[in-house]
Amino acid sequence: MRNFTLRAIAASLCLMVCMAVSAQQTPPSKANYNLAARFSPKKLEKLVFSTSVDPHWLKKTNRFWYVFETSNGKKWYIVDPAKALKTELFDNAKLASQITSLVKDPFDAQHLGIENLKFVKDETALQFEIKSSVEIEKRDSTKKPVAVTKEKKTFYLEYNLTTGNLVELTDYQKPKPRASWASISPDKKQIVFVRNYNLFVMDSANYAKAQKNEDDSSIVETQLTKDGIENYAYGGDSFGESNVEKEKNKNKRKSAFILWSPDSKYFTMIRSDNRKVKDLWVLNNVADGRPTLETYKYHMPGEAEAPVRELILFDMGSKSLKKINAALFKDQELGLNGKPFLQKERDDDFRAAIWAGTPARFYVTRTSRDLKRIDICAVDVATGEFKVLIEERLNTYVETRRLGLVNDGKELIEWSERDGWGHFYLYDGDGKFKNAITSGAYHCEDIVQIDEKNRVLYFTANGKEEGEDPYYLHLYRVNFDGRI
Repeated sequence: MRNFTLRAIAASLCLMVCMAVSAQQTPPSKANYNLAARFSPKKLEKLVFSTSVDPHWLKKTNRFWYVFETSNGKKWYIVDPAKALKTELFDNAKLASQITSLVKDPFDAQHLGIENLKFVKDETALQFEIKSSVEIEKRDSTKKPVAVTKEKKTFYLEYNLTTGNLVELTDYQKPKPRASWASISPDKKQIVFVRNYNLFVMDSANYAKAQKNEDDSSIVETQLTKDGIENYAYGGDSFGESNVEKEKNKNKRKSAFILWSPDSKYFTMIRSDNRKVKDLWVLNNVADGRPTLETYKYHMPGEAEAPVRELILFDMGSKSLKKINAALFKDQELGLNGKPFLQKERDDDFRAAIWAGTPARFYVTRTSRDLKRIDICAVDVATGEFKVLIEERLNTYVETRRLGLVNDGKELIEWSERDGWGHFYLYDGDGKFKNAITSGAYHCEDIVQIDEKNRVLYFTANGKEEGEDPYYLHLYRVNFDGRI
């Protein structure tokens, strides 16, 4: 019996060795990259088409337009919600024939190729672009020597919604896109930016020059600050630029990341002092030529040398600034509450970033380093007083959402997880609690709209509908007093 057991064990070991050798001789299977590529976003875009409506609201009337694509091509629609009416903006086949006559390239109803469509002339006409097959030379005189490239000719067309006529805009000059560094005031008269770690301003006439040629020597710009230095700059220096990027972009204009007062007389910003923050070294493997060793400021968890945030209020009339005393928590973060953009402004390239509130008051969120303490605060522009309105304290991580203002801050709508779920709460303008707006075992997400006249809050939430995937997001409405 004992010999039989030993022989069985030996046979088993021999079998295992043979299987291991066989496994080693079997070549590994190759990754099926071709199959994966078939499901890449670019490939799926050609199969799925439109899955939702993306509205472009008009400014003159409460209507919106949108484009929807199916396997039969694109259709453009205009919608009047008040009348529950949806119609096509134009007849695709007729417009395709008109475009063909002007552009001299064949177009059909399924393949119109319309780009950058917008309403003009009090919403009585449409302007859009069409690319043709004709190649033209493009000269860039700002470069030395002059750069010459070839590109497809773009036709600028205007369609009259009343008559159905289509004409070419032969002398049309396409507006220059907004410069990424330009912080434009609400009255569009002042443009603030950063250069060499300091704040500068130019007027609209000089900004127009800069849009044509940023290196135009006749551009007049006025320096607003002089104490900005590396790692203690105003604006763009404190957002993760490496030493190589800083040197490369040192003399270039950069965004100041500011919020304007509604009357364009002031702006506010967060200035970061990173001078004591330690360097983090990285290897840039995609640099031209050989990889480069680069560094940037980065605060690692547990390190004592943290960035110091400063709240700045700048007076454009006196060209002076003041530091607002917002300090309380060690290594705290500060966040500015901006006025949300309206959907009807989405196609406006020159919309200003404005603070939430009035010309006399704006709002700041102060957060502790451990994210367990959050203060909603207000700043008085005239006096610089920093006042705490609402305090949030939890033993765990606290999340935040956009603060809702009713009648420019006469009442406040705050999002909080104080009862274990995300809900909205109503306060008066001085931070006195009035009532809970929503409640229950579900999660409110974001404020969509505040109807001040009818005292109704529109918001998104999930997990409210029984028997449904809790990640599905829905739109809801509720009165300020919590009644549906």
